[in-house]
Amino acid sequence: MARPATGKTPLRNIRVPDELWTAAMAEAKAEGRSLTDVIVGDLHRYVTRRRRERAAEPGQPEVP
Repeated sequence: MARPATGKTPLRNIRVPDELWTAAMAEAKAEGRSLTDVIVGDLHRYVTRRRRERAAEPGQPEVP
């Protein structure tokens, strides 16, 4: 799902409340995943869903 570690993926900075970060880390660890994998996967799903929703709106051009 997420890109393999190549050292070429840019680092990003985000602000996340401590409570949410800690809970997400615990869930990812319980699944044997990194939090990066979880975040990247969720971002992929978000973008895909929004593109489909936008494409379904009348009068909107199709988005690749």
